[in-house]
Amino acid sequence: MQWIDEPQREGFQLTRKVFVLPANPTSLDPVTKRKMTICNLFANYQQSIIDIVRLLDEKYESVVNVLLEERLIQERRKERRESTPQPRRFGTWP
Repeated sequence: MQWIDEPQREGFQLTRKVFVLPANPTSLDPVTKRKMTICNLFANYQQSIIDIVRLLDEKYESVVNVLLEERLIQERRKERRESTPQPRRFGTWP
């Protein structure tokens, strides 16, 4: 089967990458284990990003960043932003 357009979910283009859990995920450090859980829920259980956010009590941005890092979804921004947040600038009172 060939795709005419890339498949999409929740506004993100999916990659053709197949996600397979490591052989012994219990031996992974907690951060890596969380990333693997996010990817497994998204790729193998077809959970939505919002459902993963609610289930794992994660931020939406964190879930999307993990899926981008693991190349399960494609970047949709024209220019990639730096991962460190910029401080907000507030006006001064006269």
